[in-house]
Amino acid sequence: MGIFLIRHAESEANINGKTRSHASIALSENGHTQAKELCSKLPNIDHVMVSEYLRTHQTAAPILEKYNLTFEVDEHLHEFSYLSERKCANTNLNDRKIWVNAYWEKMDCQHRDADDAESFEDLYLRVQAFQEKLKTLAPRYAEKNLAVFSHGQFLQLLMMQIQQPRPLTKELMQQFRSDLVRQPIKNTEVFTY
Repeated sequence: MGIFLIRHAESEANINGKTRSHASIALSENGHTQAKELCSKLPNIDHVMVSEYLRTHQTAAPILEKYNLTFEVDEHLHEFSYLSERKCANTNLNDRKIWVNAYWEKMDCQHRDADDAESFEDLYLRVQAFQEKLKTLAPRYAEKNLAVFSHGQFLQLLMMQIQQPRPLTKELMQQFRSDLVRQPIKNTEVFTY
């Protein structure tokens, strides 16, 4: 029994598809298959949390259907949106590559790409808040199971902070980026809290 932290299944953006907004990215055909396979691998689930983004809802759908559950949206769980949504509309990974590289070259925890983008500090604070929530939820899930559907970058920092809590520094941001590039969290990868 416990809390399962899960990255969403493969999305259209993961396979270089053009996207309209951060929140509206849907699962790919393969992603829907991955979500069904994940459902059969997990134990009985009693409650489901998702981010506000469509791809987490779609990944959770087979579990929700199997156990006749509804989901809870947690405001902290969404993906790290460090690039301007307006700028990224109707682009794919290749289109965004130069902007991504420019963001990470700065290595500035407070830098925002635009007024509709997050800083690394914003992500850090969301991860901290959700980590506190996990601590309060853990006793409730000693005898039940909770599935939490989130995103690769959010989970990357969450797992780093669970394993070794660190203050917000440029060094943490550098380590985060290095881990993200070298060992990204796979679609439907599951961590037990």
